[in-house]
Amino acid sequence: MKYKSITIIFLIISTNFCLAQKGAINVDFTSENWKTLGSAEVKEFDSKLSTCISDGTGIAYLDGIDFQNGIIECDLFSPSRKAYLGIVFRIGSLTNFEYIYFQPHTSGKWDAVQYDPIFNMSATWQLYNGKSYQAVANIPTKEWFHVKIEVMDDSAKVYLDNNPNSVLSVKLKHDYISGGVGVCSYHPAIFANLRITKLAPINILKRRTLPNIEDETYISNWLISEPYDNYDFAIEKPFLDEDLITKWHKINVESNYLINLNRYFTKSETKNTVLAKTILSSEKAQKKKFHFGYSDKIKVYLNSKKLFMGDNSFYESEKYDDRGYVLDKHETIELPLAKGENELIIEISEDKFGWGFIAQVNDLDGIEIINSKQ
Repeated sequence: MKYKSITIIFLIISTNFCLAQKGAINVDFTSENWKTLGSAEVKEFDSKLSTCISDGTGIAYLDGIDFQNGIIECDLFSPSRKAYLGIVFRIGSLTNFEYIYFQPHTSGKWDAVQYDPIFNMSATWQLYNGKSYQAVANIPTKEWFHVKIEVMDDSAKVYLDNNPNSVLSVKLKHDYISGGVGVCSYHPAIFANLRITKLAPINILKRRTLPNIEDETYISNWLISEPYDNYDFAIEKPFLDEDLITKWHKINVESNYLINLNRYFTKSETKNTVLAKTILSSEKAQKKKFHFGYSDKIKVYLNSKKLFMGDNSFYESEKYDDRGYVLDKHETIELPLAKGENELIIEISEDKFGWGFIAQVNDLDGIEIINSKQ
C-alpha cells in the first residue's frame, strides 16, 4: 500500500510538471531573457517591435524557456533578396541546436525551405538534402510572411501563411534535448510577433536510436580517427604516421546510411580531416564496385594504394551540382580486392556546410564487411 501511495504521488508530481510546462508565450524582445548576438538588435520596424539582423550573421533567442515540444510562430521579413532567415529551437547550447530557414533568393525552387541542424558550430545542409529536408515554397522579399513550426518528439512540421497544409515535415537529427527558442539569419532579416506554445515534454533523457540497417551492402559503421590538419591532402598516406593518427572511434551510420562527422567532431582550421577505415574480407581475388558520396574532399585507399581523389566543395552558383551535397552513389570506382582481408580507408576533409559521407559496395557475393576490426 505504501509503494502504491508513493507511485500515485510521483504520478501527480509528474503530471503537474508537464502541465506547468504548457502555455503560450508572446515573446517580449525587451526582456532581459531575450539574448541578441552578432548583428542582431531590437528596434521598431514597420510599426512592430522587431528583432533585426542588419548584416553578416545574427542570432537572438529566449533563454531559460526549456522548450522541447510545442508550436513556434513568427512573422518574418527579408529586406533583400538573398537571405537565410529562420527559426532556431531546442538550443541546448549555441553550438548545437535545430534550425529551419527560408531563402527568398531560391523562392519556388527545391531548397526554398531548408532544415539545417547545427552540430558543433557547423551547418550541415550539405548532409541533409532532398525532399526529406528541403521543400519548394514561395518566399517573398520585402513582404511579411508568417511561419509556424510544430515540434513533437523527433519531428517538426513547417507551415507558411496560415496554410493548413505543411510545406515540410522532417525527422529531427539531434537528441531529444530541451532549450531556448529564437531567430537567426545570415544576411539582413527582420522578425516580429514571436509566439511560443509549450506542450508536455517527452523524457528528456531519451536519445536517438540506432537505425535498422535494411541494406547490408552499405558500410554501416566505421573506425574514425581523431581530426588532424590535412585539408589539401599535402600529407601522403597519413594512416602510416603513428604520431598523427593516435586514436580511433567506432561510429555508426544514421537512418539514411550517412556518417555525420560534425556530430562527433568540431572542425577547425587545424582539425579539418579524418580517416575512416574498415576491412573487406574476400573469398578470392575479385573486383567490386564501390559507391560513395562525400563532402568536401576525399581520398580512397585500398591496401595503402590510392584509388581515387575528388573535390565536392560548395561553389557560389545556382546549379544543383555546385552545392556540394552528399549524395548516395555520387561516385563509383572499382575495388581490386585481394584474397583475404583488404583494408579500405577513406580520407575526408571539410571546409564548411557539412562534413560526412555515405559508402556502399555493389554486392556482398564472396565478401564480408568486418566493421570493427582495428
